[in-house]
Amino acid sequence: MQAIHILSRILKFLTIASFSALVLVVIIQITGRYSPFSFVWTEELSRFFFIFSIAFAAPLAMEQREYVRVDLFIDFLPEKLKKYVDAMIYLILGLFSAFLISYAYEFTLLGKNQSSATLAIEMYYIHFSMVILFVFLALYSFFNIYAVLKLDQYEEEEGVNQ
Repeated sequence: MQAIHILSRILKFLTIASFSALVLVVIIQITGRYSPFSFVWTEELSRFFFIFSIAFAAPLAMEQREYVRVDLFIDFLPEKLKKYVDAMIYLILGLFSAFLISYAYEFTLLGKNQSSATLAIEMYYIHFSMVILFVFLALYSFFNIYAVLKLDQYEEEEGVNQ
C-alpha cells in the first residue's frame, strides 16, 4: 500500500502542475486579447494541459471512489451484499480499463509521425495520456476491490490510501 500512496502523491503533483500550467496559459491567452501581442500557441497548449490534467486526475478520483454513481438499486440490497456488488462494479471497471490499454496504445502509435499545428509537438506524447489514464484507472479499480472487500464496516473508509 506504500507504493500506492507514493503513486497517488505523484499523480496529485502532476495534476496540480498540469492544471496550474493550464491556468497560466489561459491567463496568457486572455491578456493577449487585450494587448498588441498575439499568442497563437496558447489555445493548443491549453488543450494539451487540459488532456493531461484529466489523465492524471481521473485515477485519483477512482482511488477515492468519487465518481458519480447511481445508488438507487444498490441501496435496496442488504449491507453484506452491497460490498460484493461494489467490488463487482470495480472489477468490471478495472477489466474494461485494462482492455482499453492496448487500444489506447494503438491510438498513441497513430501520433508517431504527426505533430501539432502550432507547437510542433509530436502527437505521440499527447496521445500517450490515454495509456496513462487507462493503466492507472485499471490499477486503482483493482485496489478498490481489495479496499472494499477488506472493510469490516463498509462505510468506514473512503479510498485506498487511508
